[in-house]
Amino acid sequence: MSKSGRRLLHVAAAGALALCGSAGAQVYRCEQDGVVRYTDKPCSNKARPVDLPDPVVIPAGPKADLLGEAKRRREAGTRARDAADAEWVAEHEKRKAEEERLRSGRITRTVVEGMSAGDVRRIHGEPAVVSKRESKSGIRETWSYALDGDRRLHVTFSEGRVSSVRMREPKQ
Repeated sequence: MSKSGRRLLHVAAAGALALCGSAGAQVYRCEQDGVVRYTDKPCSNKARPVDLPDPVVIPAGPKADLLGEAKRRREAGTRARDAADAEWVAEHEKRKAEEERLRSGRITRTVVEGMSAGDVRRIHGEPAVVSKRESKSGIRETWSYALDGDRRLHVTFSEGRVSSVRMREPKQ
């Protein structure tokens, strides 16, 4: 064992024996064959007890409910995770319902709010008239289609998505 390792061992042994020393026992330092040992019995007639300092005693603080605190933290984490999971599921179901609504519109060739300009072009082709106007919420573009008879379809886009669909029937 290295010199510093032995020194550390001696300090640890002396500290451990110091605890015993405070209880009234004597501690002796014995050196035999170049090895220092601390013991509660003298190793020779010339051995004298070692004066050890009193141990430092730190009084314990108020009793902590560590198990209860851990349980409260675990339960709070579980509640937070469950709330986040429920929020994700609700958002997921909302997105799936929106995707299904748009898919249904594409299948039935019906223009619905939320469709892209490409979707409307695939259903009705190029518009007969395109008008643009600026509003507080940005530029709004309206596409007008002439359908059978005098019926007109007006599709308004905001931010690249259908924001309203109006059908104008012929006057009778």
